[in-house]
Order: sequence, then structure tokens, then C-alpha cells
Amino acid sequence: MATTSSTDFGQLDPTDGRLRSTTDRTMVSFARGYLERYGYTRACGCDAGTVCPHTQRALERMQTFLGLVVTGTVTLETLELMRQPRCPMPDVDPDEAGGPGINEQDPFVFTDRTWTDRSLRWFLDTGTPDTIGEAAAIQRAFDTWAAQVPLTFTRTFAVDDADFVVDWVVGDHGDGSPFDGVGSVLAHAFHPRDGRIHFDESDLWGHTESGSTHDVETVALHEIGHALGLRHSGSSDAAMFPTINDRQRTPHKFDIRGMRSRYPVVVHRHTSDAATVPIWALRNSGGTGVVTVDLGRTVRVLAWGQVTMTDSLTDLDRDNAYAIEVFAVDGERTHPLISGGRHWGSAQAPSNVHAGAYVGRASTVTFRLSALHTADLDLFGVGTVIVLEEE
Repeated sequence: MATTSSTDFGQLDPTDGRLRSTTDRTMVSFARGYLERYGYTRACGCDAGTVCPHTQRALERMQTFLGLVVTGTVTLETLELMRQPRCPMPDVDPDEAGGPGINEQDPFVFTDRTWTDRSLRWFLDTGTPDTIGEAAAIQRAFDTWAAQVPLTFTRTFAVDDADFVVDWVVGDHGDGSPFDGVGSVLAHAFHPRDGRIHFDESDLWGHTESGSTHDVETVALHEIGHALGLRHSGSSDAAMFPTINDRQRTPHKFDIRGMRSRYPVVVHRHTSDAATVPIWALRNSGGTGVVTVDLGRTVRVLAWGQVTMTDSLTDLDRDNAYAIEVFAVDGERTHPLISGGRHWGSAQAPSNVHAGAYVGRASTVTFRLSALHTADLDLFGVGTVIVLEEE
């Protein structure tokens, strides 16, 4: 994670929080550098001290993704968020249409790869002298994710046996992403199946209770999310939100749904010509259930899902929507038929709906049951696969 450099807000108009027309060009240049670094736009040839059309569109994109008031201008709210401690991973890809959760992209944004093993090991190469509890904090962060998906994380004391290697390092440490001292980059991790998780030793590390230090468990939870294949979430309540989320040690429902979508429970039906699997999507489990049926061979199948119970926890209103999908076939996601996290369910609710049924060749079929507004719904459904023809 990273902290942006300090910026003087003295040139902001106190009446509306926007930059004055005679503002210091340094602020605009700072904002443009932020937008380029975190994927909202590519560098353009316009005057670096002006809010050009490219910068305006990038500001609108950032403000939309991060839940700010969308103005396309450099507001006080936008600058304050830019100054917060954050992860140095880009939020979006400048080539994505609209960005994650805005148009066709799934609101739980993943990398393409996951870990194939379900029993993973981690190794602490170099710890920090700031605290004696860093290993325990990292294990707790791993265990928090393990409580949501069928993965186990065990500490190993042999680096050659490790899937993840955790280090406290300084400066240019040879991975192409140098740390730059106190108060700037705090930590970073690499997507699967790299396994490197690095913390900046130049910063002061401790635990939530210490107050003045960076909380190891909070930062580890976020970076392990990246190491397992999650990108950033646009929800400010999510552990995968780009900025440090106030010592957050528990994942939000969006984090859980994203992680479960990547690491579903696997049910093996190698000798069967049909399978029916139960799927629960409960509020206390992120409102999502994901199950993969493994047939053990490639065959022509018919697959569909059906919700058999809906429990409204408050009242039946327009946001009580749900979906059961054939989310992926042989690990490849089906095309989203309905999308738009700002149009269905509660604010920023993930609501992309993939294929409800599938006919074709497959060896594995992944069903996902989702409550689009988890405060009002508990769900139980089933996914069914029938073999139509052997290869």
C-alpha cells in the first residue's frame, strides 16, 4: 500500500470544494499523475497543469469507481482521497471499457489466474524488528480468507516449500517496484501464481492497538487478496478498496463474493450422468454461494440453476433481486447477460448476471447464486447438470 505525497489544499474554493480558476498548477499536475499511475488514463500531450478533456474523463472515471461525487473536476473530496494511504496496484486498466463494475466488467474484479492447489504454504523470509507478532498477524489474515473459501494456508519454514514468500525489505529490492521510504509505499503483492508479498521496512509496523503504526494484519489482508487473484474494489467498505480502510481486518461482502467466485467448492461427479448440488447464499457469508461440478471428463451437457427459496429479512421491495448463474464452464466465465452495479439492488451492489443455462461441451460447470441486496435476502438454490452425450 502507498501514501501519496502531501498536497496543500489552500487554493480550494471553500464554498464548493473545487479548485479555483487561478489554482496552483501543482495540484492539477499532482492529480493527473495520480490518475495515470492508477490506471484511469494514459499520459497525454496536454499541458500538465490544466484539466484537459482527457483528465476530465479520467476524473469522472475515478469518481464513479470510488463512489465520489462525479464532477469531472478536481474537488476537495477527490484530492483528499488521493492523499490517503493506498495500495500501489492500479485500480483499473486504461483500456477497459468503462472500468470494473461500470459497464461490462464484473464488479468483483479478478485477475485471469488463480491457484490450482487448495493447500497452500507461506514462508516468512525477513520479518520486521518493529513488532514480535508479524507472523501471527499474517497467519490471521490468511485464515480470514480461508474462512470464506476452500483453501488452507500453513506456515512453512523452508522457502523451497512455499507458495507465498513474505518479506520486509527496503528501497529497490529487485522486483521492479521499489519502495521509497517512510510514509510512501507500504506494501505490495503480485497476482497468482507469483506469491511474493512485500512490506516496506522503512515504515513503522505494529498492530491496531498501537495506533501510531501501520497495522500488519490490515495491510496483509489486502495484499493477500491480490496474491490470491483479486483486484481493487470500488466499494469504500471493501478490504480491497485501494486506500487503507481504517484498520479493517474483516472482508466485506463484495470481497467475499469476489473470492468465492474464484475459489468455489468443488463437487466431484466422475461416475455420474447427472448431478444436483445445493447452493446457499446467506447474509453472513457475503450473500454468495459458488459450487463447481467436476464431471471428470469432457462431455456434452445441459446445465441450469434454480432458486427454490427466498427469505426476505425486512420487506419485499424492488431491490430484492437474486440470480443463479452458470458462472463459468471449464474455468472460463460465461458472458454477462445483464450488467450494471449501479442499476440493480442497493448502491454499488454487484449485479452482473451470467448465463442462466448452458448447453455445450464441458468437464466442469460452476454455478453462482447471488443475492443482489444482501440486507434483505437469504437464498437457497440448486444447480443441475445432465450429461447429454459422451465424447
